[in-house]
Amino acid sequence: MEEKLVTEYTGQTIQKEVVVGEEGVRAKDFLYWLMTGADDLDSLELYYSKYRGRSYEYIYHRPRVKFQLAPGFRMTEAQLLKDYLAGDSHRDTSPDRMNAGLLATALIPWEYRVTGVKDFKIVALTPLFGLPAETSLNRFFTFHELAPKQIISSQSKTLLWGYSDQEQVTSIAQWLSMRPMAQPVMMLRLNTMPQEVPVKTRLVTILTTTDGKELRDTLQVLLK
Repeated sequence: MEEKLVTEYTGQTIQKEVVVGEEGVRAKDFLYWLMTGADDLDSLELYYSKYRGRSYEYIYHRPRVKFQLAPGFRMTEAQLLKDYLAGDSHRDTSPDRMNAGLLATALIPWEYRVTGVKDFKIVALTPLFGLPAETSLNRFFTFHELAPKQIISSQSKTLLWGYSDQEQVTSIAQWLSMRPMAQPVMMLRLNTMPQEVPVKTRLVTILTTTDGKELRDTLQVLLK
């Protein structure tokens, strides 16, 4: 994906993430969007083939999309909600407003995952950054967005970082050191421009769970 100015039907111009096609994307604008979910998450592409990119984040919660959800952690959910409500210093925290916030949040699915991450890396199937193919490229990527903006410990099931924190979690190494649960959505961007551009390559993300399961996804992109 890439972030660009888009004019909405209202005439308002906003910054928005859009899907990149065969035309490719400038390396400095490239956004790597990743989403995790239930085992049959791939079926979204099959049944909603006309949709692209971040639309899947919303489709995933449609009432007619029936995924088998894992049991949740009620104490963790209370922490997530408290963090969200406390995260905006401009938010009205009066009892009535807090109760309204609790009600509103209860009516929508709250995003978090219950699978721990042991390791995560990004590799390219062609030489990139002067490194051989299939070398870890983690250090060349920085988090652009975590959605929701919360990191949960896979060990204690407690919130480690969230909306109420001022400092940012930017590197993959920093995130992994927290021994996190998988993120529902993460977006990464390059912090260094590859010397090989323009280059058409396949990027592979490899996520290893704490129970030893390895998940892979491959993305082909033309970086300019």
